[in-house]
Amino acid sequence: MPKISTGTVVEHREAVLSSLMDGAQRILLGETGTRLTASAVAAEAGIARNSIYRYVSSIDDLVDLVLARGFAEWAARVAEEVDAAASPQEAVIAYVRSNLTQAAEGEHALQQSLAGHALSESARERITALHKQIAAVLHTAVIDLEPAEPDLLEEAVQALVDSMMQRISPEEPADRVIDFACASTEALISMS
Repeated sequence: MPKISTGTVVEHREAVLSSLMDGAQRILLGETGTRLTASAVAAEAGIARNSIYRYVSSIDDLVDLVLARGFAEWAARVAEEVDAAASPQEAVIAYVRSNLTQAAEGEHALQQSLAGHALSESARERITALHKQIAAVLHTAVIDLEPAEPDLLEEAVQALVDSMMQRISPEEPADRVIDFACASTEALISMS
């Protein structure tokens, strides 16, 4: 029986797994100055290196869990803000604002950091699937607008979001980028 620091074995397991995910996230964000390895993650979590495999089968699985947690929170926030919009037009603009606001808050840094790490094909496929989940919110919002060219409008709005995410940085005022993107989205909607 492992020594546990919580009330139950289940709670202990959840706490250690959460600690592993937090450690992996710190490494991915470059906060530790180390490469993403089982040893580095175990050290960050404060457990023995071989103990990591009691919780995950591989580092890719751990990265997958970190991504799933981050994307789930991101997607839920986007969906919530889009659902709260008073009209289809405002829903599309809410999609843009929510994504860019979260990027400005630093939530996109984790996803960007993955480009510098060697990930398995399955982890990369998971990232693609999670992006599609978030993009589905935009798809529904655009369809509700009933535009003449829904596929083109959807692609233009997503391209705008993607390019404006790259502009958000400590040197670029986020409000300026977000306001520009929302006004541009409004113009795209009016043209459709």
